[in-house]
Parts: sequence; structure tokens; C-alpha cells
Amino acid sequence: MRRKAIRLGVALALALSVIVPAAGSAGAAPPVRDNSSARPVYFVPGFSTSGSHDCWFGYWKAAGEAMWSYGWTGSYHTVSFYAPDTNCNTKIYNGDRNTPINDLGRLLAWNIYSSYSKNGISVDVIAHSMGGLVIRAALTGVARKLQGWPPYLYVEDVTTINTPHRGTNLADLCDTLGRFQQCRDMIPGSSFLNSLYDAPQSAQGTDWTLIGSDDDDIVSTESALGMSAGHKVAYQSGQGIEHGSVHQTTTGSYGQWYWNYYDNKWNWTTAGAPPVRVANNAIYYWWKW
Repeated sequence: MRRKAIRLGVALALALSVIVPAAGSAGAAPPVRDNSSARPVYFVPGFSTSGSHDCWFGYWKAAGEAMWSYGWTGSYHTVSFYAPDTNCNTKIYNGDRNTPINDLGRLLAWNIYSSYSKNGISVDVIAHSMGGLVIRAALTGVARKLQGWPPYLYVEDVTTINTPHRGTNLADLCDTLGRFQQCRDMIPGSSFLNSLYDAPQSAQGTDWTLIGSDDDDIVSTESALGMSAGHKVAYQSGQGIEHGSVHQTTTGSYGQWYWNYYDNKWNWTTAGAPPVRVANNAIYYWWKW
């Protein structure tokens, strides 16, 4: 791993701890947190340069099938927010690249609440790229008790895969070429990014895992790991784990640094699991993996 990643690891280990804000109000006792492969999973995609996704065959099929092979039995929700999207089973909006990410967060929050939380059922989330900002916005808005948002959510685990938590410099170029609101939202220091809570919590608590890769030329490791979380994984450069393929990488062993809040130090392994397996483990275990 490059020296910058090592420096990042040392700095984060010293500076970050798990931040668990007070849980939001709920109508009844929150579901018990536990290890489970039976919870529903929301798969939230990232920004599309073309303005549409094939949610299953083009985006989440590799991850979904791998998780089935690992033993996952919970239902899958492939989230869609662009009007031309295909092969998606959870449409939250018929939008475009000018739909603000915060609006997508509110719509996702309502879908989770209406489908599960109001019935006392918790869910897990795996999000790639901008999708991680969508679920972060969802949990932030609910935690803030904003008008027009659900009263509470039950989201037990969230894994973000190469999400620009601190933005991406390529968003400037994207905004210049396309003038898209979603690009402006991802510019470092944007009002949207500044509005997000650090590791926002649902009413039952939420365990966050952040994944980043030094091979990603769109979202830096610093940005992908740039939020407080219980668990962090950084893949060493030179292994081909790029932005467009990281969420579809299901096999192999990889050099990676990893950090967990319960031992508060960075560890190195040359036999690290692929990103999809890490994401699966992260949402299976309720606190330690």
C-alpha cells in the first residue's frame, strides 16, 4: 500500500472512534441486534454517467449471486432512482442526474420505513459509490427529525463501497461537462456533504463498514474511509480493484489494511477477502467480524 494509505491508517486509528448518536424515536422497542443472513438487503447504486442503470445484470448480479452462495437468505432490494433504469425491483423515484442526493435519501428512507421499519423489521444496506451518500442522507434526515421524513428507521448494518464521503475531485469535471446536481453534491466541501452526520444512526443503532481501494482513480482511499465507522478496509494498489468493478469483485485474496473499533489499530494481511465477501460479512455480524 502506498505511504499515503499507511499515514491515513495511523491518523484514523488515533483520531476516530465509533460515534453512536442517540437513537431516534420509535413506536415500539427496536428489533434486537443479532448476527443474521436473513435480513432484507438494500443494494444502492452510484452515479451513472449515462443516466441509467441495469440494476441486476449490469450492477449487482455478481454480488447478489455470491451472497447466495455464502448462505444469504434475506430478500434483495435493487434500488432504482433514474427513470430509464432496468431490471430493478425497488423504484424509489423516476429521476435523473439532477435529482439532489438528499432527495434520494428521503425517498429511500420512506421506502425502508414503509416496507420494514414501521412493521418492526430491520434491514441491511450495501451501497456503492454515490449510493453510500444516499443511505447516509437517509439516516441523517431521520436522525435530524426533518419535516417530511419518516419518524424512525431500523437499519442495523451499512457497508459503503468506495463512497466519496469527503467528495471526489472528479465531481468538478463532471459538473463542468454536464452541470448535474449530483456532481455538485459530490464536490469536496459541498453544502450537501457538510450537512451529513458522521456515521448517522438508526433507532436500533447502525454499524458502519467503509471499503476503499488505492486502485480507484475516481474516489480516493482517504475519501472512501473519510467518516467515522466501526470497521474500515483499504485494498492495496496494483490489484485491479477499480471503482467500476470493486462492487463486483467476489473471488481472490488481496493485500489489505483493516481497522476495527474494538482493537483500535490498523492490521495488514496479504490474504484479505474480496470486497463482496467483506461486505457480506459486515452486514451479517451485528458488531464484530
